[in-house]
Amino acid sequence: MSKAIGIRSRGVANGRFRFGKGVIAGAALAGALGSTGVAQAQEYTDFSANYVFHRAAPEEIRRVIRERSFAARPFMLEARGGLSTIVGLLGATASYDPWSRLCLGAGLGGNTSGIQLAAFARLRPLVFMGKRWARLHAVGVELGYSNGAFSEYTAPGAHGGSPSAYSYEFVHWLQPQITYETRSYRGFNLLAGMGAAIPLASYGYQCLDPSSCNSNHLGPLFTMTVGLGWAMGR
Repeated sequence: MSKAIGIRSRGVANGRFRFGKGVIAGAALAGALGSTGVAQAQEYTDFSANYVFHRAAPEEIRRVIRERSFAARPFMLEARGGLSTIVGLLGATASYDPWSRLCLGAGLGGNTSGIQLAAFARLRPLVFMGKRWARLHAVGVELGYSNGAFSEYTAPGAHGGSPSAYSYEFVHWLQPQITYETRSYRGFNLLAGMGAAIPLASYGYQCLDPSSCNSNHLGPLFTMTVGLGWAMGR
């Protein structure tokens, strides 16, 4: 009788021991899963704190941030305007980024004299990502070429006269400029630049105001450019 009781007591003790081990193992597993979830939540919170983004596009932002490249969206259409730009007073350009530090493009626009055709190459020696916003920034040098008609305008004198002193039917221009641009992860691109337009060759000279043509000559012009563009992926 006592032997049976002893066996039964050992069985109960072993059952309690096995149950205790199961509870401890379950608690350890739950703790591991909980710590993993907390780590993932902390990682997501840190990412959200460093970069402000729309909740529907975190993967795209991570890709752009990882690549830190303008070539992530290589095709861009841009509207340009300003003073003596490669597309005149107002025009449009299309460009392609074979890699982040190089942009190649062409454009079409016009000014008060006529149509302007252009081509350009922009080098970006400095490309960086903003610390707070998910935006690319670049400082670069753009070398542009343009051609088209040109007229020099002067204010009418006290005795009247033509506001246009002289004109050329066709002028070739070399247009270097220093540029700054920034692009959002969605593809919105802002460009600003300052430089010069240097005449390379000219044809079809016409003197429109003989009283002032003797003192006029075609020389370098100051340029200022503002561009608003939309970049697209492959």
